This record gives sequence, C-alpha cells and structure tokens, in this order.
Amino acid sequence: MKTKLLFPLLGALSYFAGPALAQTDDVPSSKPQAVAPYKTSLGFRTTWGGPSGIDSELRLKHFVGPQSALELQVGQWHYQRAYQASLHYLWQPQLLTSSRLRPYAGLGIGAVGGSRDRFNEKQDMEVGAMLLASVGIEYTFPRLPLAISVDYRHMMLGLNTNNFEYFGHSRISTLGVGLKYTFGK
Repeated sequence: MKTKLLFPLLGALSYFAGPALAQTDDVPSSKPQAVAPYKTSLGFRTTWGGPSGIDSELRLKHFVGPQSALELQVGQWHYQRAYQASLHYLWQPQLLTSSRLRPYAGLGIGAVGGSRDRFNEKQDMEVGAMLLASVGIEYTFPRLPLAISVDYRHMMLGLNTNNFEYFGHSRISTLGVGLKYTFGK
C-alpha cells in the first residue's frame, strides 16, 4: 500500500521540481574561477560537551581541486578510552562575496575503537565503522598562515558501534572549533 502511494508522489514531485531545478543559471552558487585558499593545512579541532569534557583531534587537510579537499582526522575521546580516525571528502566553494570566508560540507568514513573497564577487568578493544557528515565554515587570515573553523560532525551510520555501551550517537556527533597552520598557495 505504501509503495502504491510513494511512486505517484515521487512522480508529481519530479514533474513540478524538475523545471525549477533546471533554471538555476540565474542563481550564483560559487565563484567561476575559484582557487583553493591554500594547498595543505595541519592543525587540531577541539570539541566540548557531555561527560567527556574537552577533547582534541589532529586534522590534516589537502586540497585536491579548487573547491574540493580531503581531510584526515584522528583523535581520542576520553570517555571510555575510545579513539577515532576518519577520512572526509569536503566541498568548499569560494563565495562571490569573500575569498577568505568559505563554507564547507562533506562526507567521510571512519573507525571508532576503544576498550572498557568493567568490574575492574580490562575488556578487549572493540572497533566499529561509521559514515559521517560534516558542515562548517572556515576563515583564512590574509597575512598569517592560519585558518580557523567552526563545524558540526554527525554520525549518519554506525556498524558495530552499539558495542560501546555508553558511547552513543550523541558523543560521536560533535560541535568543534579548529585552528590550522596552512602551507602553500
């Protein structure tokens, strides 16, 4: 019954939304001759909140195109002695109004692992895979080789992450502030 309703609704949506989406020539989304603000950056991201307090992670970002970058993130969550590593593909357009302030959005894959102490007995390390999404904004300073960012990272899907008993989505999804040293132009 649900599929009988779903297909006509999708058909009607595509019929009405198709012409509206096709007429996006008048709406500028990013600068046509965009350039990357830097080639590579190395820095850290600090997150806060919850019982884990303040946590930091190392970030390495490399632009592979004028508006696209790969970012490696490695860090420790102090709660339950857990660690995470992820690789993100980021789309970071250059706006028409500013070349220094750039929003970004991306997807990433990663792994989270940790060990627990239960009844004063150390448990084996467990590892789970995850799919992450991130959105944020970054500002590159004009005369300093520094960039600052504010972002939100959300875990969309986790495989074997339910083994972390008190380690739910709310502790993997984080709001953070980053500071990076930039190399090259």
